[in-house]
Formats: sequence, C-alpha cells, structure tokens
Amino acid sequence: MARQLRVEFENAFYHVTSRGNRRDKIFYDAADRERFLKILSRTKERYGFLLHGYVLMDNHYHLLMETPKANLSQIMQNINTSYTVYVNRKYQKSGHLLQGRFKGIIVDKDRYLIELSRYIHLNPVRAKLVKRPADYPWTSYEAFLAQRVEDSLVDTGETLSYFSKYRKNAVRGYREFVEAAKVKEENPFAAMEAGLLLGRGTFRAKVLERIEEMKVDEEIPQARKLRKRISVDAVIKACQLLYGRNREAFVKREKGNEGRQVAIYLAKILSGEKGKEIGRHFGIRGPAVSEAIKRIEGRLETESELRERVESLRERILTVT
Repeated sequence: MARQLRVEFENAFYHVTSRGNRRDKIFYDAADRERFLKILSRTKERYGFLLHGYVLMDNHYHLLMETPKANLSQIMQNINTSYTVYVNRKYQKSGHLLQGRFKGIIVDKDRYLIELSRYIHLNPVRAKLVKRPADYPWTSYEAFLAQRVEDSLVDTGETLSYFSKYRKNAVRGYREFVEAAKVKEENPFAAMEAGLLLGRGTFRAKVLERIEEMKVDEEIPQARKLRKRISVDAVIKACQLLYGRNREAFVKREKGNEGRQVAIYLAKILSGEKGKEIGRHFGIRGPAVSEAIKRIEGRLETESELRERVESLRERILTVT
C-alpha cells in the first residue's frame, strides 16, 4: 500500500475516517460502540483535541477533529490501537481490525465546517438505516439538538454559532439545515484534491507551503499531485481564451476586469509562486495580489455562476498543462 501524506500543524481541522479490514464490521453491538466512545473521550482528555462531530457506522466511523497541537497521528494511533486491542480480546481475534491507517482529510474549517457536520449526521439516512438523523443513536447529532451544553465529548458551540448566538435559535436553525438537505445531492467532497485537501485559495496555498516545509518524499502519490506546478503564463493564457481578450488588455488594471482577478486567484493556487512574482505578470506589487485574491474569494462565496466558471477553468488548466 502506498504511503499516505500526513499534514499536521497547530489548529488544523480534519475529517477522519477508518474502515474495517476488507470492509468487515468493526462494531458488533452497542457495547462496542460505547467502548469506542469511552476511548475517544479518554484520548480527547489526554491529547487535547476538539471533536466537532462523529458517527459510528457498522464497518467504519467518521470524526470531525481540530488539533490545537500538531498531533493527529498520535491521537489516531491511540484511538485505533486501543479499540483494536479491545475487539481482539473480546472476540478472541488476532491481526488487523482496521483497513490500513486512518484517512485524514485536511479541511478549510471556515468554508466546510457546517457542511461536513451535516454530511456525517446524515450518514445513517444515506445508508437507509433510519429515515431521520435523530433516529440513529450513534452520532453526535443529539448533542447538537440539546438545549443545554451537557455532552463534554462533543464541541457544538462553533458549529451552532453559524446559525445564532442564542442556543435555542441555533439548535432550531441547525436542525432545519441538516434535515432539509437532499441526501443524494449533498457531497462536500466533490472539490477534494489528492484524497487529502478540501479547501481553495489562500487556505490551499498555505497547506501547500506547509507541505514544502516538510520536504515530503516525491514518491508519495498525494505529494506529487498536490505539488503539480502550473506557470503563471499558462494560467493567463487559459483565462485569456475564456474571456476573449489579448494579453495587454487582459492584464491591465481596470475596474470590472473579472478575468484578470480570476487569473490572479488561479495563479496563486496553481503556480505556487509568491505574490511578488505573480504581481510582476500583472504590473502590481505583492499586497495588491493579496487584495485581488480576497476580492475574488468574497465573490466566490456568494456568486454560484462565477464559482462554476472558476472551477471549470481550474480543471481545464490542470488537464491541459
């Protein structure tokens, strides 16, 4: 099995999954799930991570975790080893319970926290085990619906704060957000890269900088995919084709020049170049590059048509170059 890339840093946010070996069951009864939650609680107290949500299915589990310390691998080794020892002793088994190492996707929390929270709480509905998420007992959903903060295992405050500063209203808003979702259409992982990274723009650039600092072995497939570099010129040419302007007019600084802003944004996330170098192609300095990226990111949050154009353009650039 190919080695997996682990990107760990302080206050990183992850979607973590582990599956049973050969997709076999890892939870056989309620007692097993209760033991796993005790291990999870004990490990949380020991290593100081935040747990923003969980779901325990029959042959796998999902966790939404935030690590104030850069210690995800240590946390997951403790959880999975402790639970494997428990299962092997209880059922007189030996060998591997879980399929390889855990899968940890590093996520832009600001953009995806509530989407991923909804995704994991709808897992049992998606699997047709229940009709409503509240009917499945082995998720953190009940903790989010409680009118008082009683579950020390799950950190619900930040997620609920997206809906209201008052818990009662936040609970109502969160429930509506989760239960109104169309399960088949809801997939926050569509924009994931290399099975590792879920995030765009400056967040993606910062993660790539972390990977560069790690001096990761190029033989790791995820590292090769994420490190693929596209020249700033290639980005500009692709954007020119879409927006139908010659080079001189395209890079000119003028109000309403959407193509130029998109090109600066894509140059940052695809080229790996610093702002100063990107700015040289557009006749601006590094700080102006950062401002242009912030403006386009703000529009991407609210303008779905622009978001689709940019994503389509990004895929086209990666495919052709």
